[in-house]
Amino acid sequence: SRSGQPASDLSEGERTAIAFLYFLKTLEDKDFDVSKGVVLIDDPVSSLDANALFSAFGYMKVRTKDCHQLFILTHNFSFFRQVKNWFHHMKGQGKKKLEQRPARFYSLHTTLTDGFRNAAITRIDPLLEEYESEYHFLFRQVYEVANDTTPETELSQFYGMPNIARRLIETFLAYRFPDSSGDLIKRFDRVEFDAAKKTRILRLLNTYSHSGGITEPEHDPSVLAETRDVQSVDDKHYSGMVNLLTPAGEDSL
Repeated sequence: SRSGQPASDLSEGERTAIAFLYFLKTLEDKDFDVSKGVVLIDDPVSSLDANALFSAFGYMKVRTKDCHQLFILTHNFSFFRQVKNWFHHMKGQGKKKLEQRPARFYSLHTTLTDGFRNAAITRIDPLLEEYESEYHFLFRQVYEVANDTTPETELSQFYGMPNIARRLIETFLAYRFPDSSGDLIKRFDRVEFDAAKKTRILRLLNTYSHSGGITEPEHDPSVLAETRDVQSVDDKHYSGMVNLLTPAGEDSL
């Protein structure tokens, strides 16, 4: 209700919150023994703002803590971080053998093979599980593509990289220039770097990120071939990030 009156014209976030709370309430039904039950929660925080997301996680944690088995699926990194911190503090989670830990983390990947959609479950990227920031994961994605020595067989393998690279650069520049407001181009202007190379980078990011399609005449697919040409504007920061990807005693990527 709103101000004591029945609420109408609920937003998508409000409908999501109500539906999720109702689902959590049903776990207390007498016909369902949560201590013996399997509960699957699929991306419950869609359209929720930050405060509502944290509240939703709190309710979920209380209502599901006694489940026999719990599966949580999400695309939301903030929600994933809350769940990850919860699971990491479980008793026995520090055991070396994966099968002895009470919680495990996996990634679900979708691929197209001969026109058919397939899904595969793999161990989650260690950077996503071990670090608090999505920035580490984005850095690894760009770094691995940039340093891949295999022949370029299909440009389609690079179509997702401009979006990933843009998010990585926007995050980096937001910390590098915290007093600079505005769009990516304005922040780029403050970077002391080769002007021609900055133009090429911006062309790649602006042509293929945040776009609804790639069929416009001005979208030259050959631009994607420059995806592997990555430059560094902060050598110390770059070296530190690479060291995180290659801990002592491991082979280089």
